Amino acid sequence: MAQLSFVTLDVFTSQPYSGNPLAVVFLPEDSDSLSQSQKQTIAREFNLSETIFVHPAREQSKRTIDIFTTDCELPFAGHPTIGAASWFLCHSTDAADASGVTTLATKSGDIPISIQDSISKAVSAQIAHNTRIHAARFGLKDLLRLHPTLAPFFPQPDVSFPVFSIVNGMSQVFIELPTLAALAAVTPATGGELVSSTNGNYLDEGWRSGLVSVYFFVREVDDDVTDQKIIRTRMMLGTLEDPATGSSACGLAAYLTLTEGQAGQPHLYHVVQGVEMGRRSDIGVGVALDPDMKIKQMLLTGTAVRVSEGRVLVPDV
Repeated sequence: MAQLSFVTLDVFTSQPYSGNPLAVVFLPEDSDSLSQSQKQTIAREFNLSETIFVHPAREQSKRTIDIFTTDCELPFAGHPTIGAASWFLCHSTDAADASGVTTLATKSGDIPISIQDSISKAVSAQIAHNTRIHAARFGLKDLLRLHPTLAPFFPQPDVSFPVFSIVNGMSQVFIELPTLAALAAVTPATGGELVSSTNGNYLDEGWRSGLVSVYFFVREVDDDVTDQKIIRTRMMLGTLEDPATGSSACGLAAYLTLTEGQAGQPHLYHVVQGVEMGRRSDIGVGVALDPDMKIKQMLLTGTAVRVSEGRVLVPDV
């Protein structure tokens, strides 16, 4: 039976078995011969939050990737983008890659990539954005229905939370918590319930599609690893907790910059996620505003480390 080469990377970390795992599968020269169903089957077999499929080189500076979860294909996701960028810029032994890949072609469009720091091997990706702060806010009653263990940390009944989209179809509810104890108290949503993108009027008209994750964060945390102030986060999507969510980190950085930032200076955020899962992930986001207080540029940064490699059978169908 035909087989494909693959590697796995741990992304947003330089330590194996930390960060967010990613499978990287390399398609053959006749890559069009592999169907969407076959790609989905392979992604389901890896059973990671995302698997990417790398197309053969067609242009010297551009590489095409497809991003799959265990259930569907995604146009964009943060940790697969950083993982792919790290592979091409830091880990691949292919001479064509070493000659200078500068762009990832995804279903969401072309993403410029570069090495951010040659010593740490951190890479960056310019993230496409079409942001929206939605008119409705997520009420405390709705939050405590999904996450009742947080009730002791919200004694005031009139609290509500912003709903934000980094792009249409990828949205978050941002829950700011007062302490790390509150962050540790977060549990998966009761009954695995998801925040609906189509019901409940959380999202504005024309934006009611895709997934809505719940992103919990604590600001100004003293970090023992970096000796710096960081933002600690957790992401819940029903019963799923992700050790590193680049898109949500970008969304939070964009929201904080739009609501609290100033034009003419870069706004840099160091987000640490996955600690409670034993998979610390270090996510960097830089946001710049134009004079009209709109986002001019957003850079997602991080590292990745190679963990395994092998070959996987191509499914029959």
